[in-house]
Amino acid sequence: MRSKYVGTGSGPRPGALREMMRTDHSVPISYWTAWKSREIAIENGRGNAEEAYNTLPSYLQQLAVANPGTLVALETSKGPGGVHRFKYLFLSFGASIKGLEFMRKVVIIDGTHLKGKFAGCLLTASAQDGNYQIFPIAFGIVDSENEQSWTWFFNKLTAVVPDAEDLVFVSDRHTAIYSGIRRVYPAAKHCACLLHLQRNVQTIFKKKHLIYLMGRAARAYKLEDFYLHFNELKQVDIACADYLIRIGLEHWARAHFEGARYNIMTSNLAESLNAALSEAREYPIVPLLEYIRSMMMGWFSARRDAAAKTVGALTSKVTDILTKNFTASTGYAVKHIINHEFEVVDGNGLYHRVDLDHKTCSCKEFEALAIPCAHAVAAAIYGRESVEGKAGEFYSTAFWALAYNGSINPVEQKKVEVYKFGVDGEDGHLRPPATRRPPGRPRKSRIPSRGEFKVSQ
Repeated sequence: MRSKYVGTGSGPRPGALREMMRTDHSVPISYWTAWKSREIAIENGRGNAEEAYNTLPSYLQQLAVANPGTLVALETSKGPGGVHRFKYLFLSFGASIKGLEFMRKVVIIDGTHLKGKFAGCLLTASAQDGNYQIFPIAFGIVDSENEQSWTWFFNKLTAVVPDAEDLVFVSDRHTAIYSGIRRVYPAAKHCACLLHLQRNVQTIFKKKHLIYLMGRAARAYKLEDFYLHFNELKQVDIACADYLIRIGLEHWARAHFEGARYNIMTSNLAESLNAALSEAREYPIVPLLEYIRSMMMGWFSARRDAAAKTVGALTSKVTDILTKNFTASTGYAVKHIINHEFEVVDGNGLYHRVDLDHKTCSCKEFEALAIPCAHAVAAAIYGRESVEGKAGEFYSTAFWALAYNGSINPVEQKKVEVYKFGVDGEDGHLRPPATRRPPGRPRKSRIPSRGEFKVSQ
């Protein structure tokens, strides 16, 4: 008899199942029995985890055919008797590759553990669209987050995101990520997630006020503002200041960073993507990929419709930011200097120089975010110029619509001859990786990255 819990997400947790069996059916069972029963029921609904690897090549072939332009790479390892085992997988949908042209050149990198029978890690590369939403670029499935797997993933990613001097990566401080980026993307710039660093500081130095001061210093646009807050932090805890200096100010402080990271100070975007895939991380590999495809299909459809219904020239999120800046600019005194340059005096009596042609302001916010700051808004209104026209083109409704112009299509459910992807063993089958999940219930709490809590006080 098929379990009534199949098809209802992940089903009840083992403890709840055990209690239900005791109260509803008067059958006392152990926690382990409840856990195994739940796993069997889920396997009946989602398919066998081992068999999923054998059908993986055929699924990837159908996925690539249904979605033109999709890039797929499957790496295997050859064992005794010519048996091929799964090693690495890379996937980037054609619609994502097409839409990436309309994104800012900031890529957020992250990895998270899979909770299925054969464990492994899910690697992701994402961007942020003009409406500040997640735009998944590529996915990878590997055995673990090590230097070899990250380097392989980055090598495949270069076909989608080529190396360039104006390219920026944001990630946690995992040593394998740093090493992989240095090898594969030597021209690109790399900065650390502020949130991970703040967790580090809190764990090491045990002072909550340091987190506040560090956040103020990291988000400062001007060097003088950075040092104002950083010197406060230094007075509170000199050891913490030394620790942050050793990391490299350019890795976490916006004022010291040479590239353009815009508003992206953390890897929260990637963390949100992992959260969206939380349930599917327990699935066999093919249902996991199908879950990703279905999720992205829904995202592209919903955002395509949202962009079509947006009336203004800019996305709704950026319009809200400009509205706040307009409110803040009320009462600012503006004087013309020359051409399209203006002097703006804010409510505190501070002087700022705005150049609308070069889209700069002495407060540094305008060029850092590519969104007119309050001073630039006041100058544009005084000069009778379009405020919206001074924002970066990647914030425009037109670019937002073009980013989601492609579609992610379903896979046709039909039997095809196995597409081997280099799987040329004696029987032509692909076996699961040699790694397996440790016995017992998988942990649900987040496992910190290697770079997070390694420094001892």
